Amino acid sequence: MMMVSELSRIDKTIEIAAPPERVWRALTNAVELSQWFRVTIEGEIAPGQEVWMTSVHAEHTGQRFRVRFAEMTPPSRLVWQWHPGAVDSGVDYSAEPRTTVTFTLEPSDRGTRLSVAETGFDQIPLARRAKVYEDNTQGWTEVLVWLQRHVEAAG
Repeated sequence: MMMVSELSRIDKTIEIAAPPERVWRALTNAVELSQWFRVTIEGEIAPGQEVWMTSVHAEHTGQRFRVRFAEMTPPSRLVWQWHPGAVDSGVDYSAEPRTTVTFTLEPSDRGTRLSVAETGFDQIPLARRAKVYEDNTQGWTEVLVWLQRHVEAAG
């Protein structure tokens, strides 16, 4: 008998050659976040605020999703909540539990060690859980490289 679902959380870490304050700005400045995350953002990035993000990525153009900023502790911790995989047009996910994405920034020899943890997949309906878990596992791997390239190229 398995006590903890294998599909309950995603953990990713990347080293970025820039100080935490610089990485923080890329995560929390709407202009920068929209550039590297490949979205447009409607709303204010601030604790307790919810924004609409619309993908401009070639594979997901036009897909809209909400992100609620739960915690912002510069330059070390950013927490947002969202409905993972809430990209099927015409489907209302508002009654579904959200997952929580926690970005943790720590100084490192290279600059910043950025860790991302997404938790709460065990609360997602079983019919969608494996797909959104797999999509987000792959997604975070790709997206963190986008962030790293953006910060290191922009300086």
